[in-house]
Amino acid sequence: MSSPGTHPQSTAAASQAVCADCGSSLDGPFCSQCGEQAIDRHSLTLSHFLKHNLLHELSHVDSKIFRTFRYLIFRPGFLSAEYFAGRRRSYVNPVRLLLTCLLVLALVGRTGSMTMSLGKLRLNLLPPGPPSAETIDETIAKLDVFGILKSLVEKESRSKNLKSAAAVERFDHELKTYATALSFCNVLLLSGFLFVLYRRRRSLYVEHLVFSLHLASFVLLFSILPTPLFWILVLLFKGSALKIAAGILAFLLLSVEMIYLYRALLRFYRPEIAGITHWWTLPAWKARLTVIAIFLANSIFITLTYGAGAAIALWRI
Repeated sequence: MSSPGTHPQSTAAASQAVCADCGSSLDGPFCSQCGEQAIDRHSLTLSHFLKHNLLHELSHVDSKIFRTFRYLIFRPGFLSAEYFAGRRRSYVNPVRLLLTCLLVLALVGRTGSMTMSLGKLRLNLLPPGPPSAETIDETIAKLDVFGILKSLVEKESRSKNLKSAAAVERFDHELKTYATALSFCNVLLLSGFLFVLYRRRRSLYVEHLVFSLHLASFVLLFSILPTPLFWILVLLFKGSALKIAAGILAFLLLSVEMIYLYRALLRFYRPEIAGITHWWTLPAWKARLTVIAIFLANSIFITLTYGAGAAIALWRI
């Protein structure tokens, strides 16, 4: 005959008296300190696992991601405003969102981009990928804004065969590796630029960083569009008509990004007038000038970054 202290049911109850994770006393199925759920035999059955773990997690993650994507694409600046209003649980974290967009981009396998240029300065909010050509000289010609890389190519060509297919392949690989990695620092550049412009309205740097992360996530998703749209143009037009159509498409895509940024700036930094500002008012013009300044600053940074990446690639061959 067993004593109450050694009864199996009493032992099981005693083992559940404290949280297995943090050691706090339990009062119910969940820990009041860390939220950990107490384990019982029913929670370890296959039916419980399928119903309450697998299906719940899949539906919860999917709805959260799709909700975040919907607001990210169709309501510029909304996610950033929600984040600092304290309503965060319904949306994907800004850093995780950016990583998710990078994963989506990798899975889609984007093979190209369409941009507009001012000379050798390509207008972009995010790096579209460094240009490539059949020879190293042609690629350098597209990147050498200040004429510095030309002399570096001449110097490196004295000791290396830069005309070989292996050298071109190695150069392209190194350029994409270093330049793309460096150019993503423009998220930090953008947040710093916004902090200088709007520090009186948003005094914390992290506020501008979160806004920049959301903007970068949108641009990454939006960058999926150019390639399929261009191939549609290829099917519809030929020759000079294709060049004109491609130029118009690039202008429209750039305009969408600029309009998105404009609306996001108003919603996040000037929410009191975001829905009522007319195009001729001073706040509207300030927002437009900010959009242009951001595009130019980021584009200059990306161009210089690709130049630095080309220099590193030449040295690494």
